[in-house]
Amino acid sequence: MVFGPVTDNQERAERSAHVMLERMAAQALNSRDYLAAFKYADRHCRIDPSSAAHCFVLRAEANWKLERMEAAMADLAQALLVDPSDLAANRRMLAWSATGDRRRNAAINLIGRDNSPAVLRLAIEELRRAGHRHWAAYSVFDNHVTGWVAWTLANSVEVSVGVENSALISRLEPDPFHPLASIDVQAAAFLARRPASRAPQTLTLTCDGEVFRVRRLAPNLSSPPASSNLSRRSTAPQPDTLPPTVIVPVYRDVPATLDCFDSLIKARASHAAGKHSFRIMAINDASPEPELRRHLSELAARGAIDLLANETNLGFVGAINRALENVPAGDVVLLNSDTIVPPGFVERLADVAHSAPDIGTVTPLSNNGDMFSFPVPNGLNPMQSYDGVLEIDGIASIANAGNVTDVPSGIGFCLYVTRDCLKAIGALSENFERGYLEDVDLCLRARDKGFRNVCAPSVYVGHHGSKSFQHEKRRLVLRNLEVLDQRFPDYRRECRAFEIADPLRPARARLDRALTWPRQPSVLILGHRRKFAVAEERARQLRQRGERAILLSRERDVVHVRAADGSNPQAVQLSLDTETGAAEAADIITRLHPERVEIFDPSPLPRLIDLIRQLGLPVHPWLTAGTLSEAITSLPDETPLLAPGRIAQAFAKAHWPERKIVLQNWPIRPLTLKPVHGARRSLAIIPSAPSPASFRMMRRLADGLRRRAPSRSVIVAGVTCDDDRLMSCANVFVTGKVVAGEIGDVLAPHNPGWLLTDFDEPAFGHPLIEAARRASIPVAYRDWSAGSAKPRKADLAIPPDTGQEDFVDAVIAWAGLT
Repeated sequence: MVFGPVTDNQERAERSAHVMLERMAAQALNSRDYLAAFKYADRHCRIDPSSAAHCFVLRAEANWKLERMEAAMADLAQALLVDPSDLAANRRMLAWSATGDRRRNAAINLIGRDNSPAVLRLAIEELRRAGHRHWAAYSVFDNHVTGWVAWTLANSVEVSVGVENSALISRLEPDPFHPLASIDVQAAAFLARRPASRAPQTLTLTCDGEVFRVRRLAPNLSSPPASSNLSRRSTAPQPDTLPPTVIVPVYRDVPATLDCFDSLIKARASHAAGKHSFRIMAINDASPEPELRRHLSELAARGAIDLLANETNLGFVGAINRALENVPAGDVVLLNSDTIVPPGFVERLADVAHSAPDIGTVTPLSNNGDMFSFPVPNGLNPMQSYDGVLEIDGIASIANAGNVTDVPSGIGFCLYVTRDCLKAIGALSENFERGYLEDVDLCLRARDKGFRNVCAPSVYVGHHGSKSFQHEKRRLVLRNLEVLDQRFPDYRRECRAFEIADPLRPARARLDRALTWPRQPSVLILGHRRKFAVAEERARQLRQRGERAILLSRERDVVHVRAADGSNPQAVQLSLDTETGAAEAADIITRLHPERVEIFDPSPLPRLIDLIRQLGLPVHPWLTAGTLSEAITSLPDETPLLAPGRIAQAFAKAHWPERKIVLQNWPIRPLTLKPVHGARRSLAIIPSAPSPASFRMMRRLADGLRRRAPSRSVIVAGVTCDDDRLMSCANVFVTGKVVAGEIGDVLAPHNPGWLLTDFDEPAFGHPLIEAARRASIPVAYRDWSAGSAKPRKADLAIPPDTGQEDFVDAVIAWAGLT
């Protein structure tokens, strides 16, 4: 999971801003001022921290009222990505969508969560048309479970609460007066008593003997506390007398599961000499896949695995806990069935686990493991083949040998847990639904008992991720996160701090450097991390042409290296402060097989430019700003300065007449804005980047408009140095961050009649600015070409040396707003 870095004061201020925008959007909707509602909701969705699902629902409602149906549906889709269980988003998706799959998914999400009989009847009817025959919803309490069941064509409907070897069974009779009952659907309410028990219970719903819903219930009596006598913990590495047990719950996804067990059996067969092998215990968690059940039985019959079979699906927690009951001794490894493991992974995890007496859990690196992901943390990196996993793991075992990194918690895709730790904390908590965050809860409970959670970056395990329950993952994570927050309220803040510090970065960098990189020739693209849009646009162009682009983004004195196509490298950095660092940088650049270096940073590190020249690489500097540092101007006279457009070419000729200027026009998609008939037109402003100078210009322009044309509004598409201060002007609204591809949709509801851009410092090649300059409405801008580039008929090209007051007067007069 990713939690963005924020300070306490910043967090409180941002939360207050979000609440205010929500309130204003809701009030505007109630007042039928749909444009205002869109403004507030749209900004809400664009500012930090990331918006909740209901924020996108607010914007969807405003878009729908503005007859922007496509935008409204996109907002609902985004809301359901954020929270698949959001009632408002699902209600609207069921009512608005013309797509059957979307309506059915919304109906499924509403069943069991919505309390409105009218909405539930619509959801049931949608699912009945799709062939569903029974539905249910329930709430679980300590002493009972209460809810409703609706069905078609069933003679017998039963609710069962089972515990250990007994069950309380209730048979339901259809209630013709139930709010969900109709000609085609029968329904009944139920209340099932729960016996007091320290063991988990199982709620089972059946229609004519067919089980259609199973839910594992947490015990309703407290269990005796697990042993916490840390004095009994071994103070020396434990001898390998008891082999660890790898526990693998199995449910769906035949190919991934077969690959997982194949890799496990190969790993056990190749265990290191002198080391004990490990035991494999599979739990068939009532899998609906016949091929999977058959394969597990065959493996068990020939002694390759130990197999437990659940009659009903218990979920990840229930399956793991049942396995733990059958593993009374030795360490364990909790392993997802959609992983691929390398030979020696158990032995190496065990070595780390027993390298210190206070280590309780160990997690390896993976392509898909949240904070443990490689090469990009908290991202979905490509899943490797078996041979690919073995290659990365083999290199990691050397590059990161002996490295151990403390982490806030482990992740259950592959979690090694020592027996001492298990004795102290007990089993997984039954309060978590189906396989998300109960592993984090276990690790945090272990830490409370004095154990450390660590990462072993010398081990790499492949992980598909969310194979069995991919559609429900987000909903389950959000639900379980609420439980985790109650138990460990500081965990999210700790994760933010961990991501900022990124203690696993050196291990990722070592592994990334040690891997084999593509030998395809490349183009190095050097830019500044804070102004990287032009460099990324150039990388996109090169990739479309079939060239391999490597992005080098400078952040102070460090240069981050990243292949634009997602291949290696992704986690490497260059630091040229020392001779050793310079030598390493030279080796890294050479391994990238560069054909040339394109420079988009007007002030690149001189040491890096010197190194590039020493390596004999062709250097192609681009003009993207109004100034060039000595590192660029000191290049040999025959080095051409590339201009991404005619205005940049004219500017370069005027300021560096002695240099060779080469025009290379970039493909630009003009900004198309359709007029909104009958609506008052506004002045749109698209700044290239936040700066004090642009802020002052916009503030002065807003003041001038307020005096001369008070009914006209100003819409700033982007971010400024101080959005709130600028919006204290009654006629100004700031949208928040935008990208070039969405600027038309962002501005369209505001009905801009004129557009002002490129008025602060030159931003040649910037995709947002270049698109804005070619907008379908009149555009005003500073004419950096000094008259060389002829403006369009309705445009206003303002001389670059025009002062702020004259600039404002010119814009207001041009737009006819006096």
